[in-house]
Amino acid sequence: MYPSETLSETEIDTPEASDMELGDETESGPTTETEAIGTAKIIRCKRHEHGADCMTKCADAGISCPAGRKHPYKDNVKTGLLWQCRSLGLVSTCFYYYENGDSCIFLGMVPFICRYEGGTPD
Repeated sequence: MYPSETLSETEIDTPEASDMELGDETESGPTTETEAIGTAKIIRCKRHEHGADCMTKCADAGISCPAGRKHPYKDNVKTGLLWQCRSLGLVSTCFYYYENGDSCIFLGMVPFICRYEGGTPD
């Protein structure tokens, strides 16, 4: 069903498993790149999209995040790459992954939380 088609009150628009593309699955199952929860927007980028490609996807959704950010607490770590962004009204949240396994979340320009995740985000 195309977005331009109107659903009646009794119809439910649910994707069929056959409509999924092979590239939409991860080890933990299918992923949704853009989800709308009320007025919230969530963009999760695939591993090969981390950084500039993810920044572009976020910008297309109206969420402003730089492609990379320095670690706020560790100077000896390379710049982290953007892998997820969220928006709730006027507040943007940007998620960055660092080579040492840390993941940091920024609310606007302010680091909110950083923790060791290990591995790489999917």
